[in-house]
Amino acid sequence: MRSTAGHEYLTLRDAEATLDAVRFRGSIRPGEEIPAVGEMVILIGRIDLYAPRSRYQLVASALVRPGGAGLLSRELEALKRRLQAEGLFDAARKRPIPLAPEGIAIVTSRSGAVLHDVVRVLRGSAPQARLLLVHAAVQGATAPRELADAIRRANAHAAHEARAGNRNAPRVILLARGGGSSDDLSAFNNEELLRAIAASELPVLSAVGHESDVTLSDLVADDRAGTPSIAAARLSPNLELIRARPMQLLGRAYREVQRLVLKRAAEVREEGRSLMVVGPENRIEREEERLAQTGDDLVRGIRLSLRGAADQARQAHLLLAALSPLAILSRGYAMVEGGDGSIVRSWRQAPVGREILVRLAEGSLVANVRRSEKGGHNDGKAS
Repeated sequence: MRSTAGHEYLTLRDAEATLDAVRFRGSIRPGEEIPAVGEMVILIGRIDLYAPRSRYQLVASALVRPGGAGLLSRELEALKRRLQAEGLFDAARKRPIPLAPEGIAIVTSRSGAVLHDVVRVLRGSAPQARLLLVHAAVQGATAPRELADAIRRANAHAAHEARAGNRNAPRVILLARGGGSSDDLSAFNNEELLRAIAASELPVLSAVGHESDVTLSDLVADDRAGTPSIAAARLSPNLELIRARPMQLLGRAYREVQRLVLKRAAEVREEGRSLMVVGPENRIEREEERLAQTGDDLVRGIRLSLRGAADQARQAHLLLAALSPLAILSRGYAMVEGGDGSIVRSWRQAPVGREILVRLAEGSLVANVRRSEKGGHNDGKAS
């Protein structure tokens, strides 16, 4: 091996040929160990022709030692062990991701397809949610610092909105990026970003890459989703659970009241047996007063439980009303059905002469298609 001002030369030899390999200093990571003479290494790079000597050479961009994981992987494992020792991966510090939050802060790039996918899912399944975009680069040298700063800015904005009494203040951070190679996702293994996630006041849902991609951000975050679209669906309300919630609350209130009544009845029976033995009249009067007070407490408890269940039912009703197709029709939209009752989504489904049913917020219209053509923002129109 020999060095010049801008690069290092290594000579690779085998039984049949000799090939010079050059590695420029810019591709050498700080602290990387330089191979010793006679050491066997694996070089990754490209073949190039060195014209002054009329010889081919390997321009190396990375070096890996056989049987090892390479410097980058070793550094990543060392960081993982250090953070694990500090407890950043512990399940005990993880917070639950809120169900159907009214405010969601998404940390991602405004120019990527991830934002479009998340908005599309939330627009269809959670139209009541308010989405706050906190832009940051998700790849490149500046990405780790921008992502960490975006996490901090999302928390600051949420705290400000909460102090102002805004019900739509962000309650969760969605950290999202599309798939890519390990180099593309390297920003999400950066220590500055990992510590920003750990220090976040808002719970963080990590959705980086594809289902098979796992970064250290996934391990530090409060929870992980396989893809950004899966994460958006998880933050959407489960309508079946919302519909069942009022009955669950009523059932819980009934069981709690029944438990209290049985407990008090058992206590009264026990006291009755004691009175049979002792028999003082003044104690009977005190116990009668105590029993009356217990009855009043039970009545108040039942009223509070039923009032809470009624509030939950009203909230569920408001959410269902917001998601109802009738709410969309009331804003001036219409729903078109073919003669067989199927929904008409394209001009191709409404040929000339076909009878269609146009449903409005109030009533409906029956029309015949006189002209059908492609065009417009919705892939076609009919008249």
